[in-house]
This record gives sequence, C-alpha cells and structure tokens, in this order.
Amino acid sequence: MEGILSLTSFLFIALFIVSLSIYYLVPGKYQWCILLVFSAVFFVLSCKPWTIIYVVLSTVTTRIVAVKLYDHRRDWDKKKLKHCLFCGISVNLGILCVLKYTNFFITNINFLVSLFNKSEIPLTKWASPIGISFYTLQIIGYILDVYWGIAEPEPGLLKTGLFIGYWPQLVSGPIARYNDMKEQLCSGHEFSWENVTFGLQRMMWGFFKSIVLSSRLKIMVDTIYGDTIRYNGFYIWIAAGMFMIQLYTNFSGCMDIVIGASECYGIVLPENFRTPFFSRSVQEYWQRWHITLGGIMRDYVLNPVLRSDAWRNLSKKVKGKFGRKAAVQIPSDLGMLIVWLLMGLWHGGDWKYVLGMGMWFWGCIVLARVSTPFTKKAVKLLGIRTDVFSWHLFQSLRVFFLVAVGNMFFRIESFTETLKTIKRGVTHWNPWILFDGSLYNLGVSDKEFRVVAGGLFLLMVVSVLQVKKGNVRKLIAKQNYVFRYLIYLLLTGAIIVFGTYGPGYDAQTFIYGNF
Repeated sequence: MEGILSLTSFLFIALFIVSLSIYYLVPGKYQWCILLVFSAVFFVLSCKPWTIIYVVLSTVTTRIVAVKLYDHRRDWDKKKLKHCLFCGISVNLGILCVLKYTNFFITNINFLVSLFNKSEIPLTKWASPIGISFYTLQIIGYILDVYWGIAEPEPGLLKTGLFIGYWPQLVSGPIARYNDMKEQLCSGHEFSWENVTFGLQRMMWGFFKSIVLSSRLKIMVDTIYGDTIRYNGFYIWIAAGMFMIQLYTNFSGCMDIVIGASECYGIVLPENFRTPFFSRSVQEYWQRWHITLGGIMRDYVLNPVLRSDAWRNLSKKVKGKFGRKAAVQIPSDLGMLIVWLLMGLWHGGDWKYVLGMGMWFWGCIVLARVSTPFTKKAVKLLGIRTDVFSWHLFQSLRVFFLVAVGNMFFRIESFTETLKTIKRGVTHWNPWILFDGSLYNLGVSDKEFRVVAGGLFLLMVVSVLQVKKGNVRKLIAKQNYVFRYLIYLLLTGAIIVFGTYGPGYDAQTFIYGNF
C-alpha cells in the first residue's frame, strides 16, 4: 500500500474540510453521493489507483450475493443458499488471501522444498487496496447477517460501495455492522453545531495522541529495538512498555480522528477502545481493545463454531469421558483457539503473529481461567483484600506486562528474533538505567522526554475522567466559557508547538493501516 494518505497529513485535513463544506451545502438526499465521491478520491490518493478494481469486484459480488440470498430465502433449499453464501465469502476472502498471504504460503513451501534441495518459488509483489483486511471482515459480516435474516440487503450498488468503502473508516476501521450504518450513510443530515464542534474536538485529541505522543514514543522504541545487543536488560522491558503506549496512542488516536470526522457528518461509528489499560484480566483487555474486531470474531467465528454439529458432538464425547464441566469448557477453549489463531493471521502473514500473538493471548486467557480457583485460595490464605485500589492496580499492571510481552511479537521483526530479545531482557541486569539519565539517550532530548511525560500524564487524567464521569467533551462543555475555550486553545497550541512536522517527517502512518 505505497503512498498511503495519513490521517494526520495536511492533505487529509484539507480533503475533510472541503468534503464537509460541500456535504452540508447539498440537499440531504444527495449527501451520500458526496461521501461516495470523496471515498473514491481518498482511495485514489491513498494507494495505487488501479487497485480500486478489487473494491469494485468485492462490491459487485457482495451486492449480487446479498440480493440473491434475500430474494430466494424461501424458494431455495438450504443447500443452494449455503452454496450462494460460500461463493460470496470465498470471493472476498480469496482476494484478501491472494493479496495478503501469498508470500506467507510461498515462504513456508520454500522452507519445505529447501529440505530436499529443490528450487524455490519466487515471491510475488501484489499491490493491495487500502484497508482490505478491515472492509473484508465488514463484507463477511454483512453477507452473514443477510443469510441469517438479521439484515435486508442494500438494493443500490453504489450505496453498497459506500458501506464498504466509507472513507474516514477505510484506513483502520472501526469495523461497522450494516444495520448500524445503512440509515446513517444514506439519510440526509442537517447541520448541527454540536456535532461539528464535538467532532472537531475529538479529532484534535486524536492528533495530539498521534503526532505529539506516538511519534516521539516511536523514536525511542525504534532506538532500543534497533540494537537489542546494546540496549538489553531493562531497556527491553522499557521498550515493550513504551510500544504498548505507542500502539495505543497511535491506534486510538486514529479512531478519535475517524470517529470525530464522522461525527461532523452526523454519522456515529462504533467505539473501538474503552480505557484498556484499566483492565484487570487479559480477556477484559481484549474486550476493551479493538472492540469491533473482537465483536466480529465472536459473532461470526466463535459463536457459529460453538453451535456447529462438530462442536456439539465433541461436547458429548468430552462429557462422557470427563464430565459436564469439561464438556462446556474444553470445546469453548478450542473454539477460542481457532479465533486467536485467526486473529494472529489477520494481523499479518507471518508466524510471529499466529504463534506469537495468537497463541500467547489464548494461553494467557486459558491459564487465567484454569488458575482462578488456586488464585482465590491463595488470596484468602494470605488475607489479601481484593476490593481496594492496590489490588486493582496490581491486576492492571499484571495485564499490562502480559500484553506488552505479546505485543513484542507484533513489533519485532520475526518470531525467533522476539524470543532472542526476550532472552536478552532476562539475562542482563541493569536497573540503574532508570535513574542515571540513560533514558534521555534514546533518540529524543530531555526536553522531548518531558513533553512525552507531560502528555502521558494528561492522557491518564483524561482516561480517569472517562471512567469516572463518562463523556469528557460533554463535561468540558458544561464549564464556563473562558475555562472551556482555554482548554481548546491549550490543546490546539500543544498540537501546533509539539507536533512533529517538517522535512523527513513521515506523517506517522497508522500502524493498523498496514492491515
């Protein structure tokens, strides 16, 4: 996806301002056309223009399949309906697999043939459309909703294309459901001062997280991971923690910009984050992080698997050998294993995602469930109170560490290199780097380091307010005029003064935009 148009670039901001102006100038019944036109423009500017043919093919296939599934739901037998469903899903998944996973399969085949001294297959170079992993999942959810009778198909081809390629969410989601979007995208919206101002405020918060915090954290993370032989021991764990925060400020900042831009149009997109660092278990963390992806995997993979005949038969066999409790838990754990392997594969065609991310998080969740009875006994035996802040803080720090380790597989170049890096982190002892000023030599100056520290403190305050008070923007809107606009001016000034721009600045392409 060469030439991706970053959501923090000036071109994106200009495109958004122009589109918003035209959007409210045209009659409401034509506003969806404006969104469609700017979706096409954004696509052409973001990647190789000719790759739009893949989106067109997906759109045409999706509409034909959805209409046929709906029109023939009564006069076709289940076998024909399933064949139609299979065609719709396989075409879209086939495009995704060819463009994204061909080299993954070729690499593994080459490894096998190399054992027999056979000639290797050359790798391919496919140009992928922007956001293909996101809109493919959105398409599959839409087709399955029509098949299950949850949704009625969109009769218009162009409106189907708008649902698939709606431009603010095209880069990195969130992954929306058709029933939640059909009326919003195609119905007219009157200008609302509150929607526009609240949307712009959220966009500013996203810019702050991305170009003030994430961009600086990236420099420090890249410095450590770029030379783990020199930066070993505690440096490794510092980088793991900083990458966690970098990833969060990067991805959630992206979501703030996307959701805020949509709010300006009067369109409400689903939330993708809910203060994940306050989670008290790994499972809860993934219920608060990338929420829409988790929902897609739960509703369209896990639940159908658990309801399938194969899993019901497995449950009966397990019950006969190990009892009723195991008959529920073992099939559920195996279903989650499938989900986590697919989650890993979705993030990229590499074993570091499948075995590293997928297996690590699945293992953490299963181990937590298995160890719960023992943990409760230990807590009771030691007289530890579990209804106090200190216990909650311990749980959140534990989750932070476990997720940080899992994300090392996401960030570091390969699965084996990740294992070597973890080894360098546990075989070297240098805690003094936390106190001797070494952290100021990670690619940023002490002033830049203080900007990050101040920004993270502000991020923490806002997160606490979100938990305690709910919508922070509404809380600010209730304040006196001077105080309210002082906050807006300070945030805008921080973005202008501390934002990273200029020659050599890669407009911080969003990490999840690569998917």
